[in-house]
Amino acid sequence: MNRRLCLFVLAAAALFIVPACAETIQIVVIGDSNIAGKGVASSENYPSKLERALRAKGRDVHVVNEGINGDTVPGVRARLDSAVPAGTKLAIVWVGINDLRKGVSAAQVESGRQAIAAHLRARGIKVLMLGPRHGLAGQPQYLTGDQQQHLNGAGYAVIVARTIGQVEGLIGRK
Repeated sequence: MNRRLCLFVLAAAALFIVPACAETIQIVVIGDSNIAGKGVASSENYPSKLERALRAKGRDVHVVNEGINGDTVPGVRARLDSAVPAGTKLAIVWVGINDLRKGVSAAQVESGRQAIAAHLRARGIKVLMLGPRHGLAGQPQYLTGDQQQHLNGAGYAVIVARTIGQVEGLIGRK
């Protein structure tokens, strides 16, 4: 095979190889029991349902669950760099309810949440901030029935439906 034809074949092959080498998009979801999925199977929490929904749309993603039951804004801030490693494209932050329950002012909670977001953005990571249950409190069909009104699988499905468009916008369209 002459050199010109060989280069053409290699260039044509590269067109098919490059898309197959695309990297998996890493998303880290960090926060409290709303992320950990207290009261539901691990397959029913927000990070798991979000990953399945994105994969169903053809997205090559890995969604990491960094939720800890009872966590607070200072707790998330303290573990931010270790829980959200380099290479993460998007961090979804859902924390603050435990701080409010402990008497921390809403202004202090929001200030801490914004500091978390600013730190992640400074590292080049896109951020989606979620708030207390995204409006599902008091709707028993979406709750586990415990005193803290944690979400059940149906509640997490609603949150995924409400946020998947934002998530796709932040990680970029296919």
